[in-house]
Amino acid sequence: GPSSRLDCSNSQKTSSRFLLELKTYLYPVGKFLYNIGIVGYLMGIYIAAPFNKKARLWIKGRKNQVFNNHTDCIWFHCASLGEFEQARPVIEEVKRKWPKQSIVLTFFSPSGYENKKDYPLADGIYYLPIDTSSNASKFLDIVNPRLAIFVKYEVWHHFFKQLKIRNTSLYLIAATFRPNQIYFKSYGGFMFSTLQLCTKVFTQDNASLKLLESKGEIAAMQAGDTRYDRVIEQRTEVNQNDRIAQFKKEKLLVILGSSWQVEEELIMPILNSENFKHVQFIIAPHDVSDRHVNEISKRIKIPIDYYKEAPVKDASVMILNTIGQLASAYYYADIAVIGGGFTNALHNILEPATFGIPVVYGNNHSKYPEGKELAESGGGFAVSSAEFSQIIKLLITDTSKRKQSGAAAKKFVESRSGATAVLIEELKSML
Repeated sequence: GPSSRLDCSNSQKTSSRFLLELKTYLYPVGKFLYNIGIVGYLMGIYIAAPFNKKARLWIKGRKNQVFNNHTDCIWFHCASLGEFEQARPVIEEVKRKWPKQSIVLTFFSPSGYENKKDYPLADGIYYLPIDTSSNASKFLDIVNPRLAIFVKYEVWHHFFKQLKIRNTSLYLIAATFRPNQIYFKSYGGFMFSTLQLCTKVFTQDNASLKLLESKGEIAAMQAGDTRYDRVIEQRTEVNQNDRIAQFKKEKLLVILGSSWQVEEELIMPILNSENFKHVQFIIAPHDVSDRHVNEISKRIKIPIDYYKEAPVKDASVMILNTIGQLASAYYYADIAVIGGGFTNALHNILEPATFGIPVVYGNNHSKYPEGKELAESGGGFAVSSAEFSQIIKLLITDTSKRKQSGAAAKKFVESRSGATAVLIEELKSML
């Protein structure tokens, strides 16, 4: 009756009030823990610096960094090189449509900054200062962007908050979300509220969008992954590489791209086998240090050609002991093996797929939805270590299977293009 409905209504009001009070209490706790985490990370970097080159570059790059005024610029922020490749199609389309628009680019990691510090389309390239309220305020006071675009996982509370205070539009693009991330934990309200500071979040896939919307009110839409647009562009770039063409000759070419130790060990029995003398192999290790290249070389029983050295006649193996040549190398490949898939750190499988070749990788790739999707399309092979040899041998010996899979890989990439156009359409009112 009316009495029970009234009791129910009062109960709901009490519950809502409790949740609001709990959220009000947890927000400063979350912020305090976030700030402690930032300080802890900074301390960890300084402790690691004497022993770690990347940590030293992280500190050195930020020391005495001078920012210039770039009023009305578009500020793109990327964690590293992979995220830059997602921002790149958007940057290039902005410059094509609005040539006078200034661009500022920041990186969190040295592997992004050191590789792209001379990127010609950016008017300013910097390391992102450590995320404190004062750093964010100083940076934005000087740089003064009209619009900020952060890529994928880069969510920094104080920068987001200061952008909001200044009424500067902020977009998170190419974002992916998983249920085990902090935003969706019972104690993750502070970080989700940071996401809500975005003017809009553009997700790569529908699952990420639905997950966001299930957590709370947020401005978001699915736009897709700009990497597909980027790798399609790579087909039209200058992929000619005489050094690799000379090495390949007329033979079948298998490339290990961004390989980790596990892929390098798995390929050795095939590479050293008498049965595959008609095949050329290129190993492009994730770690190109002399120490690691020497470790690989010791396990190879046949002549080795090193990319940075003079060609070795009749070599069947080349070690790409350099950075920056891998994308063009895929142009010459017939089969690609991509590193990181056995440890859920899968490298870019789209770069080889766009050239219409089958792609093999480890089956531990839950953080990378494209791994599952490419395999389902028939263009990729997500394998266990026990299956690795069988699949490689099948693709080497079965021409029809290899070409069929390669065509599926190319079609897969093309079917997912268009994210850049969606983003530009959304952003054009700001430009």
